Amino acid sequence: MNTQQLPRRPALAGTGKRFLKDPLRGLLGAMLLVLAGATPAAAQSQPPAPASDRMDLVGLTTLQPTPDSPPSQVRFHTTVNYRLQSAETGFVLLFLFENSASDSTQQTGNGIPVARGSGQMVLDIDYTLKPDVHSLTLVAGLFKSEQKMVAWVSTNPIDMGPWPGRVAFEKAMAARLDSNYVLADDELSAAIQDAPQTGNYYYWRGDTRVRLDEYDAAVTDFSRAIELMPKDRASWVGRGVSRLWVGDAQGAIDDLSVSIDATPPTPDEITAWAYRARGLARASLGQTDGAVADYTAYLSISPAAKDRAQIEAWIADLT
Repeated sequence: MNTQQLPRRPALAGTGKRFLKDPLRGLLGAMLLVLAGATPAAAQSQPPAPASDRMDLVGLTTLQPTPDSPPSQVRFHTTVNYRLQSAETGFVLLFLFENSASDSTQQTGNGIPVARGSGQMVLDIDYTLKPDVHSLTLVAGLFKSEQKMVAWVSTNPIDMGPWPGRVAFEKAMAARLDSNYVLADDELSAAIQDAPQTGNYYYWRGDTRVRLDEYDAAVTDFSRAIELMPKDRASWVGRGVSRLWVGDAQGAIDDLSVSIDATPPTPDEITAWAYRARGLARASLGQTDGAVADYTAYLSISPAAKDRAQIEAWIADLT
């Protein structure tokens, strides 16, 4: 998972401008961010040793900082499986490497003792961000009692780019939950100043500005998000919606079509909102058949949509 991928939600949630402003809180409740290299598929490990000593990375997470947390602190929460067969006892250590360094910057203080057999353990390590460190790699090592490493597993390099603005981002999310979009805009601007290459910060500020009726500014933010995350379908939907409300219906159709054309095998909520918004854009241009088709697709993907009666009424008016 890309570390720049912070909590997301589609930019649409209702009908017309009022529809766009209804908060979707379900995706804001997650308090853990899964980092790049956090799954076994993204980990690097050694081939099994002849004695079948082994380590596997099960998960890597970091607690989101609270609004009062120092912005320079990160805590990694690492879960590993181990198997020790070549000795009666041993221990596990977690190492942290900065950028492409060959020597570890720090390690967990004392090795956690293990006995012959298999098990799972959690290793925590704290890190203070440095301006010249752009990526971190974590390595968990399994050692025999004589301090000989017999197995290891490593994450892929973890991009630390988004972290400098993380505290401001958390404050912005809290402000949004309180419907204080002016404060959310200020905090997101601070996050962008700290981490100007983090696309999701622009996405969220664009979505916040939609709710403040600042549609031109939202177009600018979503455009920057697309530059940084060209495959991010939610950003294309966000810019399409913003273009719709500044009167650029054709531009809206173009952006929304990009998101629809990139729909996964099973259409998701982003696809549904894109169809709904494109239906509005096509209706505004008098493209009756296209609007009906889009509204129908929206209802097909979201059969239990709360606005189903309204959409059906729109379809009836156009046919």
